Amino acid sequence: MISYLVDAALLIALAITSLKTVSMYRELRRLGAYHADYQRIFDQTALALDGIEVSIQELNVRGSQVLNALGSRMDDARDLIAEIDALTREAKRQQAILRAELKSLSAETALGRSAERFQPNDADKQAAASTSEGAQRRPRGGTGAHPLTAAAVVGPELKIHRIDDFSSGPFRSVTMNRKDDLL
Repeated sequence: MISYLVDAALLIALAITSLKTVSMYRELRRLGAYHADYQRIFDQTALALDGIEVSIQELNVRGSQVLNALGSRMDDARDLIAEIDALTREAKRQQAILRAELKSLSAETALGRSAERFQPNDADKQAAASTSEGAQRRPRGGTGAHPLTAAAVVGPELKIHRIDDFSSGPFRSVTMNRKDDLL
């Protein structure tokens, strides 16, 4: 009878072991299916990482190209800024020269013309006499110098500054006699 008790205990232990083995087998099959899913996901992740690596390499190449282009553009911009600064300095220098010339011309004009304005000089008298004699001898519509124009011609030289020739700087000075302008 004791053997029946031992056999019953062993049979129960065998049944429990069989149930545990079946449940463990099911767990292993489920883990195998999960492992296949994990393997597929890891493969996809590896492909994605490879794509990211290629993208990063392309970004590095394009970034270096952009940096090189930007560097060359910055060098060009610095050159242009230096050229603009040089032209600005030259223009300011020329402006100072022009102001000085303008002051000297206005001072000469103010001093010279204020005295001449009220007193006719010998040239005005001669021009008036020759004009009156010429007007009597000359037919109407003739071309002769007016006495005031003749007096105005005898003045200082007029300087004209033009901004059209950049070979010798931004300004070029041309000197002309007033006689050339008035006649």
